[in-house]
Amino acid sequence: MRPDAHAPLPPDRLLDPQQAADLLGLKKATLYAWAYKRQLTAVKIGNRLRFRESDLRKLVAAGLRPALRPLHASCGAPAEGEEGES
Repeated sequence: MRPDAHAPLPPDRLLDPQQAADLLGLKKATLYAWAYKRQLTAVKIGNRLRFRESDLRKLVAAGLRPALRPLHASCGAPAEGEEGES
């Protein structure tokens, strides 16, 4: 067994509303609205709201949509062998 196999995981970083909004590219008001509607997981410490960075990153990852047809790297045209050329 590796010596670090039972080492504790580093604590999840808590972000304040401004940091969380910056990470997601949202306004703070949107972040507060989502937290109030429980559309976004938040941590309340006293009267302050915090957001786990891992929760925010999961939210972003869940919204990823794969490309149906990758673009050609140099000019944005469909890759060779794909339709689109007339």
